Amino acid sequence: MINGTIKVNLEGTIWVTKAVIPSMIKKKKGSIINLGSGSTYVLSSYPLFTIYAATKGSMEMFSRSISLEYKHKGIDIQCQVPLFVSTKLTKMGSSMFVPTPEKYTKSCTRWIGYESVVVPYLLHSLQAFLIRAIPHPFLDSYMLRFCLNWRTKGLLEDAQIIKASEASGS
Repeated sequence: MINGTIKVNLEGTIWVTKAVIPSMIKKKKGSIINLGSGSTYVLSSYPLFTIYAATKGSMEMFSRSISLEYKHKGIDIQCQVPLFVSTKLTKMGSSMFVPTPEKYTKSCTRWIGYESVVVPYLLHSLQAFLIRAIPHPFLDSYMLRFCLNWRTKGLLEDAQIIKASEASGS
């Protein structure tokens, strides 16, 4: 699990970036959009999801740094930071603050070429502003309780799936 998270969230992006940069340098233009996470940009901690948050924090720093290295060569490199988006992974329905992938993507394309790290969905930006105003000790305490509850729900769902699978003889 740890190695997979590192490979997907860091290694894959770094290797793809390394592969596409030379042709962008030749053309003197190009854009690379990396995905960060509100778990690192907005929150002071993300307990129980530490490796995920660490890789996303590293992606943010990678994007900021490499953006400076290649901006003068006509290449825009940006880390876009979503909060929750309604996907199969999040298992969340869409709402005002949880956009569909289509709505989120539309907001993303408008930000290409601006700052090296952005929160492109307007209502996520508002959430980020408000959350970042909360003192870290309060936010950290809340996040630990939230993540423990999230883990408990996930473990219960897993147990129900296993039980149903055993009952059906699979």
